[in-house]
Amino acid sequence: MMRKENSIRVSVILIATSLMCSIAGCNRTSAPTTEIAGAKTTENSEYTGRGNQNELLLALMIDLNENDTISLKDITLIKDAATQRSDVKAIKVYYTGQLDTLDTRTLHDALLLGKGSLSKKKTKIALSGDLKPGRNYLWVTADIADDATEGNRVAVSLTSVGYNKNKRFEYEPEPAKGREILLARRLLFAPGDYNSNFYRIPAIITAEDGSLVTATDKRKENLWDLPQDIDVVIRRSTDNGKTWSEPVTIAEGKGYGKGYGDAALVRLDNGKLLCLFGGMNGLWQSRPDSLLRTYVCESVDNGINWTSPRDITDQLYGAGCSDPIRKKWMASFCASGHAIQTSSGRVMVVAAVREGDDYSLNNYLFYSDDEGVTWHVSQRAMEGGDEAKVVELADGTILMSIRNKHKGSRYYTRSTDNGITWAPVQQWDDLKEPGCNGDMIRYSMEKNGTGKNILLHSIPFDEKLRRNVSVFVSYDEGETWPDGKTICSGASAYSALTVLQDGTIGAYIEEGEPGMNLVFLNFSLEWLTRKHK
Repeated sequence: MMRKENSIRVSVILIATSLMCSIAGCNRTSAPTTEIAGAKTTENSEYTGRGNQNELLLALMIDLNENDTISLKDITLIKDAATQRSDVKAIKVYYTGQLDTLDTRTLHDALLLGKGSLSKKKTKIALSGDLKPGRNYLWVTADIADDATEGNRVAVSLTSVGYNKNKRFEYEPEPAKGREILLARRLLFAPGDYNSNFYRIPAIITAEDGSLVTATDKRKENLWDLPQDIDVVIRRSTDNGKTWSEPVTIAEGKGYGKGYGDAALVRLDNGKLLCLFGGMNGLWQSRPDSLLRTYVCESVDNGINWTSPRDITDQLYGAGCSDPIRKKWMASFCASGHAIQTSSGRVMVVAAVREGDDYSLNNYLFYSDDEGVTWHVSQRAMEGGDEAKVVELADGTILMSIRNKHKGSRYYTRSTDNGITWAPVQQWDDLKEPGCNGDMIRYSMEKNGTGKNILLHSIPFDEKLRRNVSVFVSYDEGETWPDGKTICSGASAYSALTVLQDGTIGAYIEEGEPGMNLVFLNFSLEWLTRKHK
């Protein structure tokens, strides 16, 4: 059957910045006539990592009428001038028929049409495959070299598609920012993985042997907090985050009102790992006789095996507590992400406490002087606070960073008596947030021979919406935060940080909406503090 010249509609979708960007139009340069239409697509990261395979760069959507078929012959691409050929091992083209998504982890339902190497100028890749009537989806991906240069970009643009006998669609190339290369970027959980609808709440720690250990909420039924049915699961990496173990459940939910969540991790001086989390009732449903309880698990083999959850709630608050004031508290939970052990040996984690029958939260420090066996409670650090983190400063002062539930400048306070009493609360003008949990850790301490006094802080850097998760750097013990970068420019929320044995930085963050991906990123301090050209 003779094909009508105007019967094919081709939509070209370039992957640029944080979105698979729509192109409203493109210059036609030759017959046959084509119509370039815009398309709404899903969010995607602007970063990739060394050794990653099938990182999506470009997508094509081709519409044929009910009587048409075409045979693909080739695709021609040009690389961005800044893209280094040595950073790319291969360019691949996949076909998913009428399926408008590509799972680059599994490549289910994807057919490889062609593969080639990136050329100096134009890259022409031979294709073998037929397109059917209706809508067809093609995807251009890149395999990143194991030694690719951190901070370089990988970007390509489409110039033409060859089909049938010497037929060609030609396009004026559109600029593409592509993906910036990090030391590692790995997707650990996506909605639907491992028989769970959703995942949330990242925590990460570097174990004594250098392995990375993450804790995550496996939210089996929905995205909501406790008292929903939630498991706490652990994954480990022994190669700086390039590959990860299968998830291991350390606290298994048994239905509504019988789940666990919001984990915080800490590594003790003796190498032992503690994981603290809540369980059973929810924050707003909790009452002294039916509590949101607090548990701790321990690992002595760098996160491979864990003890059963041990209930420490009665030491802290509620009907079983010996303290007459804390006996009446309504609810409490430890902020997910990081806990710390100070130079004195004291283990610290910040709790958000509901003291009365209302929706107000106050911050207290839960601490242990015997490696997590027994626990105590500080004086109030902030009234009207929320999730918070602590870090020890070079002079022994404890710095607490507190979520601003009203959105805006983040709160902070200090303690000079090892976390018992706290100074009046202040705000950081250079740390703006939308009312969200973040992380704060020590990167280096001058007196320990590890260079300058450097702190790191991660938060969504936006005063209204949970997006733009960024990592900030302080060189003056938390007085100011002058340096940093956004590591997810799209929708993003909770985050956790760790320093790897090689001195690079690991970030474990929530990306996307409405369901969230849990993603690990690894980058150097030099990259984090490097100014954009």
